Amino acid sequence: MNKKFQQIQISENNFYVKIDSSSINVDEEKIGYEIGYQNGGIPEHFSGMIKEILSSIESKCNIKAGYTIVDLKFNKEIRNQLEIGNQIFLTDKIVTSQLKKSEKAVLFLCTIGNEMENWSKELYSSGESIMSYLANISASAVVEKVADLLHSHINNFASDLDLSATNRYSPGYCNWSVAEQSKLFSFFPKEFCGVTLSESNLMTPIKSVSGIIGIGKEAEYKEYLCDRCGIKDCTHRIYLTRKYKNKTDV
Repeated sequence: MNKKFQQIQISENNFYVKIDSSSINVDEEKIGYEIGYQNGGIPEHFSGMIKEILSSIESKCNIKAGYTIVDLKFNKEIRNQLEIGNQIFLTDKIVTSQLKKSEKAVLFLCTIGNEMENWSKELYSSGESIMSYLANISASAVVEKVADLLHSHINNFASDLDLSATNRYSPGYCNWSVAEQSKLFSFFPKEFCGVTLSESNLMTPIKSVSGIIGIGKEAEYKEYLCDRCGIKDCTHRIYLTRKYKNKTDV
């Protein structure tokens, strides 16, 4: 994937990226993996519901995305922290090892707004619990797709500067505490992309993704090290594990 979108510079190091909902293409099979069906074996009645939900993406998503660029320093003697701007991030060694060759940190934020989440709640209230569940799962897949597209755009931005970009990492994953979310948000303008942070470091709208991407001359993109992460119920790990198993079973 090699996407580049229009972006608007709102200050020296802050940018909005215009990602239209028509650019979002979520595979029905991805939703199938999330609910436990593999190799296209989604029951017909579930498949119909998923198709209906995915056809509503354009009308039910208010996509906002952006990023800020900050200096990044790596302390070779302390393997579990990064110095980003004027903040020390305790990211654990998984994240620091992947970012240690980077020169700058790209802190990103994206959201699809509240509408799909509210729709899921309305469906549940009206007794359509399965449709509600599938809408919620689909909304999570949609915001991850938005994060993919934003990541691709940042890869292009780095490439234009003859730099490389790493994979992306978010608070709450790869043993990086979600409590660090407030530090990350301190670099964004107030209510950047319409997203706010609670005292418990949860984002509103819920269907939002934040994180960090490293860029630099020697920065390297590496796949996620799921075998080294302590989160046992991570949906991304489950998806990759099933996908790998299916390939090896062929």
